[in-house]
Amino acid sequence: MPTRLLRKLLQSDRERFLESLLESATDYAIITLDLEGRITEWNSGAEQVLGWSEAEALGQNASLFFTPEDQDADAPAKEMAIARDYGRASDERWHVRKGGERFWANGSLMPLIDDASGTIEGYLKILRDRTEQKLAEEKTRQSEAFLRGVLDSSGDCIKVLDLDGRIEFMNAGGLRGMEVEDFSAIRGRSWASLWEDDGAAAAKEALAAAKAGGTGRFTGSAKTLKGTPRWWDVQVTPIAGSDGRPERLLAISRDATDRRHAEAALRETVERYSLVTRATNDAIWDWDLVRNHVQWNEALYTAYGYNPHEIEPTGEWWIAQIHPDDLQEVENHIRAVIAGNGDEWSHEYRFRCASGHYATVLDRGYMVRDAAGQPIRMISAMLDITSRKRAEQELEVVHHELGHRLKNVLTMVQAIASHTLRNSPSMDVARETLAARLVALGKAQDLLISKSSEEAEIGALIHSVLEAHRASEPERLRIRGPHVRLSPQAALSLALILHELATNAVKYGALSNEHGYVDLVWTVTDETPACLALRWSEHGGPKVVEPNRKGFGSRLITRGLPGDIGGDVKLSYEPTGVVCTITAPLDSLAATSV
Repeated sequence: MPTRLLRKLLQSDRERFLESLLESATDYAIITLDLEGRITEWNSGAEQVLGWSEAEALGQNASLFFTPEDQDADAPAKEMAIARDYGRASDERWHVRKGGERFWANGSLMPLIDDASGTIEGYLKILRDRTEQKLAEEKTRQSEAFLRGVLDSSGDCIKVLDLDGRIEFMNAGGLRGMEVEDFSAIRGRSWASLWEDDGAAAAKEALAAAKAGGTGRFTGSAKTLKGTPRWWDVQVTPIAGSDGRPERLLAISRDATDRRHAEAALRETVERYSLVTRATNDAIWDWDLVRNHVQWNEALYTAYGYNPHEIEPTGEWWIAQIHPDDLQEVENHIRAVIAGNGDEWSHEYRFRCASGHYATVLDRGYMVRDAAGQPIRMISAMLDITSRKRAEQELEVVHHELGHRLKNVLTMVQAIASHTLRNSPSMDVARETLAARLVALGKAQDLLISKSSEEAEIGALIHSVLEAHRASEPERLRIRGPHVRLSPQAALSLALILHELATNAVKYGALSNEHGYVDLVWTVTDETPACLALRWSEHGGPKVVEPNRKGFGSRLITRGLPGDIGGDVKLSYEPTGVVCTITAPLDSLAATSV
């Protein structure tokens, strides 16, 4: 395929030699392109690799043998630009033959430069079909990926060791089992050094057996890298090299911890059975009904004070310790189980301890019968439930207290609702006012429930009731004072008073403009009896004028707390702002019950 461009490159006999050489290179597609990327020369190797004849290919764009996706990405033009700018463009990608079949090829594109002018006159493209190599590499990669997947999915710890026993590889299952987060932490480490006690010697023997061409096996204990102790069943075999001699060693360790534990548990079953009667808090008794012999465990001493070896081992002794008021019911229950076909028995009764006091017990037994259905044995566990019964009684008291408190709250709600509805100009106002007052009451009740059933802390109560007013501008409510505990009734009354004061401040007082603020301060006096002195004072609000008529809110402020616990409440309408002072004895504030 002599060409004008090649003739410029090749001279005389050398030219003919190279031309013949190019034509004989049938394994390579050698193509020349003009500056627009059109095919100008097409050797026989191109015909063989790509399928198009020279006549079919000449004048076509080089994109002819590029895949559609590479054509869309303008790969041919980009390749020419790289060759022009850097002197060569190499690629390895899928290409297309004449019939549409895809093949993998590596290629190079080089510019053809005129010696005289130094300008690029065209390009030389050389392609070689590497499909077989590509498929072989892909097959190898898939095979390796498959083997890797098999190794990774195995729960065994699979390791490759060198002939000195150093770790070269560990599969993912092994890394998990050995709790290795980074393989580099264990790479090159002596495998035998991981084993404890006799396991180290057994590991060395297994390595020696594998190096000699045999198989080494043992079971040993080795900790993970995080210190977790585990047992392993191990097999070590040689990995032969090309000469058939061991080149590396394969060590497969299977976690045998669960099996070892199960074996240990099985060995300990008899011992555990004999010990459980001593370890439990239940007094376990085993009554042989045929011989009338009762065997007790040591809990009879630890829980009830009796030494099993010093008591009479009969059913009569046990029955004699039952409280006289419970005895008849227990006997009737046991007789009913014995006479019937039942297998289980349980009863609560009072059992006399060695100290003479009675413990409430829950006795749960199982009846063993012979082949004829006759009871021959009864095994039971007697649990001391005295504390539980006491807790149940205390819970019952709490329930009564809660019911009492709920009645008081409902009474207060009824009074608030009645006064609000009576003094409101409309139902809408009544609804809004009543809802706000009940919210304040609810906040105080929430505080009592969340903190204690007996009392609430005044600071927490104030912050809870005034939370909505402090959320956006906390500096406008300046709250301070010492720690003081309030009874439930005092907390509820104070919550309603603070709600009314805050509501009036927002509507008419210091909180109705942008500059006013409220000082809320309380102290404890040194006099006897000690008193709580609380002062609410408004500043910076509109000028205050005492109202002609006192509503329910004002009456609630001045009469609520004194009526509930005693003390004194004064409400004054100073021109600079409303002032409310509350004085009440600490004893009455803390001791009043609901």
